[in-house]
Amino acid sequence: MTGPAMTGADDPDASAGAGPGANTAANSDTDSDTDSDTDATVLLGRDGPVATLTINRPDRLNALTYAMFARIPRLLAQAAVMDGVRSLVLRGAGRKSFSAGADIAEFGAARTTAEQAAAYDQIVLTAEEALAAFPHPVIAAVHGYCYGGGCALALACDIRFASPAARFAITPAKLGLVYPLRATKRLVDVVGPSRAKLMLMSGADYDARQAQAFGLVDEVHDDLDAAVREFTALLATRSGVTQRAVKEVVARILDGATHDDEAHTALRAAALASPDYAEGVRAFLEHRPPKFS
Repeated sequence: MTGPAMTGADDPDASAGAGPGANTAANSDTDSDTDSDTDATVLLGRDGPVATLTINRPDRLNALTYAMFARIPRLLAQAAVMDGVRSLVLRGAGRKSFSAGADIAEFGAARTTAEQAAAYDQIVLTAEEALAAFPHPVIAAVHGYCYGGGCALALACDIRFASPAARFAITPAKLGLVYPLRATKRLVDVVGPSRAKLMLMSGADYDARQAQAFGLVDEVHDDLDAAVREFTALLATRSGVTQRAVKEVVARILDGATHDDEAHTALRAAALASPDYAEGVRAFLEHRPPKFS
């Protein structure tokens, strides 16, 4: 039996994708919705070199519907071609919840047969893969609940920052589910096999500091939004050529690559021929910060 790529089922409210919302529907870092349609459950915005994808369902703890998972790759495709964008931040609307996971209230109609479950899982995995394949660094900014499918999306990001009040859980054992291999591999890659077993078998809930201790969270910040702004500003001053290559190389290592091959040699050669390399060396010799395009 297979299950959705990480659904939320720890908190009684979160398990149904229900619960009190936050005060605002979108974070102030998102200057404007760049979408041409009227669906506001996932929003794409931009502030200079930073694109922001906001899960915008705070009255349901940002629980994700099938349609919301399907929307994520389309918005990421738009963000990927925005001129001058250097990073993307994934966040939940408000402060109560990053995302409580998949909206289990849909399961009675959307996941009752094996065929429906397979189609649902594919939509979820496509959203995760789109985040992982985004051409620029992706940062998950986690306030509040980060459960199930929300945690899977955070795992697909390159880096995870959290507020001290963030809570993490992955709960197949509370639903009798088995997650897809790719989603499970991402968890194992991040926290290791033993911790992954512990999390998946128990459905235990962890606070931000605990999650940081075993590698699920990279940094915990009292002022999460300020920390994300500072980090994305730093990223914008660094080489995009290097950042894109790092994403590709690390992904290949996690998929089993152990030696330089033709693809890796070509990647390094392209970097040496890039304007970024020329500017980086020139800036170093001139004792000034580089200005990458």
